[in-house]
Amino acid sequence: MRKVLSIAFKDLKLRTRDFYAFIMLLVMPLVLIFFLGIIFKPMWTSKPFIIDVGIIDKDNDEISKILINDVFSSENLKDMLNLTYLNSDEEAKEEINSGKLAAVVILRSGFSDAVIKGENASIVVLGDPEQSIKSGVIKNIVDYFTIEVLRRRTIIETVSDILAPYSSINPQEIQRLIPQWLKEIEDKEDIVIVNPTTASKNIKSIPPMDYYAVGMGVMYLLFATNAGAETIFEERRLKTYDRLKTTPVSDKNLFVGKILGIFFVALFQFLLIFLFTTLVYRVNWGSSITGLIALAFSSVLAFSGFSTLFASIAKSEQQIGNLGPALAMIFGFLGGGMWPVFTFPSWMNLVSRFTPNRWAIDGFLKLMEQNAKFYEVLPQCIVLLAMAGLFFLVGTSRLRKRGT
Repeated sequence: MRKVLSIAFKDLKLRTRDFYAFIMLLVMPLVLIFFLGIIFKPMWTSKPFIIDVGIIDKDNDEISKILINDVFSSENLKDMLNLTYLNSDEEAKEEINSGKLAAVVILRSGFSDAVIKGENASIVVLGDPEQSIKSGVIKNIVDYFTIEVLRRRTIIETVSDILAPYSSINPQEIQRLIPQWLKEIEDKEDIVIVNPTTASKNIKSIPPMDYYAVGMGVMYLLFATNAGAETIFEERRLKTYDRLKTTPVSDKNLFVGKILGIFFVALFQFLLIFLFTTLVYRVNWGSSITGLIALAFSSVLAFSGFSTLFASIAKSEQQIGNLGPALAMIFGFLGGGMWPVFTFPSWMNLVSRFTPNRWAIDGFLKLMEQNAKFYEVLPQCIVLLAMAGLFFLVGTSRLRKRGT
């Protein structure tokens, strides 16, 4: 193991001493993060915030009309909400899965009657996970509406209970008792049930500087790992590999050491970007340290695996040097590093899921936007680790067959 680590740290040391590599792998992403964050800030903040919302109103009665006509179509919300009326749950799921709607609000038949009679009634909110901020806004609107319905019904029920034994009551006494009646709302939260499938709590908007810190940081991981993979061919050309074979180091140790070196280079680069953007650009990477560590290691492993696979396909270091940056840029764009994926058409959204960039960016944004915990980014980590395993398996098999 000591020999493997020596080879890995040797590659890391050589890369940190290379001035061109330092400029390319560290200074360039930091410069891009800064300028993209500044350039796109006006567009990011001034773009109208429009939420496409679906409505399934099978109730079509008094209270459901209040929600649709007096709340969703109110002066405060009508310019922000783009309402689309749907006929079925299946149509709602299809519209959400295609990314056309951020959320769908479903009002079941008999909803208004159930609320008035004091029976259980439910408002269902379906949300698009790719548009968590927008679906979260709809959930909050429905929450506030729910509380208001509960308040009014509680007042009516309580007043009726008080008036029932008497033929008359002092109006001043009613005014005095209303605040006390409203406290009963806390014990009646199950009267109207809000069932959000994907909307999250504590969602906050993310500044462009923070977004591009994630996007560029992830994209340049592929630059770093490709540069590491390039050294496999470089050592062949410079006969370094032949000289290493004269030492008491096995081929297996050499190979594992090279792969570990690629991992160390990428991890070191990402750590520097993380520290610099946190301290200088004031980027907030979230509050979950374990989530950040797990995502960072998973992402670096996935990109290291892909670079190993790329090295096994490439015919020379020149090919890696020429195609690698172009591939990193394509992956960066498809994965959402240049622009948010919810703006993509549905086919591009689907294609982006086959890139490690997409899963890494989704995970980091979840930590930053939603203050997600470690277990909430486990799906992204698992997918990245699965990609890493597949890439390493195919890549190392091909490299061994080629004798590289």
